[in-house]
Amino acid sequence: MVKALFLDLDGTLLDTLPDIRSAINDALKETGFALQFSLKDAHNLIGDGADMLVKRALKEKADDPKAFKALKDAYMPLYKEYQDLHTKPFNGLPETLKFLSERGIKLFVASNKPDALAKAIVEAHYGKDTFVSICGNMGGEPVKPNPILIIRILEISGLRPQDCLCVGDSIIDVQTAKNAGMDSCLVTWGYGFYKPELLKMPKYVVNKPKQLAQAALGSDGW
Repeated sequence: MVKALFLDLDGTLLDTLPDIRSAINDALKETGFALQFSLKDAHNLIGDGADMLVKRALKEKADDPKAFKALKDAYMPLYKEYQDLHTKPFNGLPETLKFLSERGIKLFVASNKPDALAKAIVEAHYGKDTFVSICGNMGGEPVKPNPILIIRILEISGLRPQDCLCVGDSIIDVQTAKNAGMDSCLVTWGYGFYKPELLKMPKYVVNKPKQLAQAALGSDGW
């Protein structure tokens, strides 16, 4: 049994894509860009923090500092306004995490989402007692797969990486785990691109929350 889980947010804990898509589409309209993204195409925007999302949305103008600033300045307040309109937990996950917490496994959130937004949206759907801490990007620091956020939590909590499991829905999370010296668990209910080569990289690949519990507890079959 592991002592702690480090969980990604977007596409792992919560289905946030509809609200992210609405915010970036409205921000594009507001700043005069004709681009609009479908839910399917919006998958390609997320996973590396707000700055990279904005750059990907700008496409050929990604390196234009004026365009970047204008779109980010429009997007951030819109997403803050929209972020809990359609966002919801993935089915069965709140119950699974409660089950694991009751068995002594510590739960942490480590997200590339801005810290204040991460705390607000997770607490809105999971309450204030599910996680030991909810940590997002503070601005001006590297994003995952840089392991700085997870390493900071490890140092504060006194946990060892070999006693923990990093859980997420994309290659970013698998790489973050490796960089932090942790095993990884890839969940397939999120926004990652689940190609055969990716499925070979983590220690565990799970298709539903019950399997996450089995991985964390070290049940037979894993």
